[in-house]
Amino acid sequence: MFSEEFLTLMYPSSLLHRFGVNGKISGSIGAVGEMRNVIPIIHGPKGCSFHYRYSARRRHQPFYNIITSDLTEAEIIYGGEEKLCQTILNANEVYHPDLIMVISSPVSDILGEDTRTVSEALRSQQGIPVVSIASELFSHRDKNFTRKRLKELANQKITGDNRLEMELKGCGFTEALYALVEQVMLPAEMVPYSVNIETLGWGSEGKRILTEIECFLNRCGISVNCRIPSAPLERLVQAPRAQLNLVKRVRWAKRMKERFGTDYLHIAQLGRYTGLDGICTFYRDIGSALGLDEIMEREIQLVRKQALAQTEEARVTLSNFHGVLICRDVQMAPFELKLYAQDYGIGITDLCIILTEEMRRDLDLTEKLERKLMTRVQDAVNLYSKETRIRVNPDDAMLRKLFSSADAIVGTSDFSLEGKGAPLIPGMNENTSLSFESYVRSVNRMRERMLSRKERNSLLLNQMTFSTRHYPLIDGSKGLAARELWSRLWLHREEMVSK
Repeated sequence: MFSEEFLTLMYPSSLLHRFGVNGKISGSIGAVGEMRNVIPIIHGPKGCSFHYRYSARRRHQPFYNIITSDLTEAEIIYGGEEKLCQTILNANEVYHPDLIMVISSPVSDILGEDTRTVSEALRSQQGIPVVSIASELFSHRDKNFTRKRLKELANQKITGDNRLEMELKGCGFTEALYALVEQVMLPAEMVPYSVNIETLGWGSEGKRILTEIECFLNRCGISVNCRIPSAPLERLVQAPRAQLNLVKRVRWAKRMKERFGTDYLHIAQLGRYTGLDGICTFYRDIGSALGLDEIMEREIQLVRKQALAQTEEARVTLSNFHGVLICRDVQMAPFELKLYAQDYGIGITDLCIILTEEMRRDLDLTEKLERKLMTRVQDAVNLYSKETRIRVNPDDAMLRKLFSSADAIVGTSDFSLEGKGAPLIPGMNENTSLSFESYVRSVNRMRERMLSRKERNSLLLNQMTFSTRHYPLIDGSKGLAARELWSRLWLHREEMVSK
């Protein structure tokens, strides 16, 4: 658990999305990596396979069982479908997998290789268990997705009363799940009061939390039919038996509903499922979807009462502390405030939002859009912490003044803030997830961290010239120039071409 969490923190998903061009192959490899006895074949040059053995999506657990069709210059010129066919046959003979999943690379995408026809022919004519993952984009996800999502989010209530579902194309993980729906799952008689759960994105305690969710659902008379995609192949085939899908990504779930009639509940709802009251709402939504409102409400009230009793001492202790909350994501600021002020009970004197000109440009923030987002932040203050002052881009002198009267700095891992008047409690593994037990652990963990806090002025990291404005980049022309080059070539490529 420690090594998994440590490596995940060294290479956080947010860092990968903000400072790099991620290949969609990474998401597909992440999906296959959760499956049992499944072999991925990357249809492309061998360099792709070597690179993605250490996938950005599985940085805590390198994936070594990757095969490549090893496209050479000749196949790239004349076509590589025959090479792919032979690679699939060899993989089946050597490894005897339950399933082979073919993943296209940008090279085979550009060539227009028909990997699905190859897979279907081998499956129907020779009984080879192989499916093909269709590509939607050459690169990982639509680079405008975050901008579009931000604009939609600005019009949403922070409580999540109105839902936000957006299509996400180019995510290799979604593409892999889509392939399972299209080519693996079969029609099946529906089992009442049963659910499937999508398993990616539950954090370093994910397996534990999923088990806790399943246990609570069982108490309410609900069975878990399948964990997608981490269940055995025979369970994935029977996934349409479930009455309801619990999903973080909606595209594959929408397709499953079209094909098999399986309804879904989108559980990646900011605000709606945040904190202890969000956990209660999560289970209420499931109960409502399955027609078990009364049973679910009874169990929710019972377990909620137990969770509050188990955290009472910790919350009383935390209520005696005051902190300054640092947030680099204006859309997440309302939920960060709710977490620290309401769930932990820490007195947040100031909410400092770092919103640089570079961030405004990359997010395409207009003055109107920024005002809407800041209104959401003010709504959160009114709702969760009326005494909190909102500060945007405070300078170093102001930060030092705020820290001098605070017990701790929370919400960030920015080591450039160390030694400025208050201990820094890095934003590590603090988000409560969708089980009551995870809430209890999170509150008690924060209590221990607050009690043992101390300024760490002698860390080697303190000797590095991290920039608060550009964190986690280090000050210096080369690093900032590289970041600017990435921004222009990736986020603003169309603008550069039009000029």
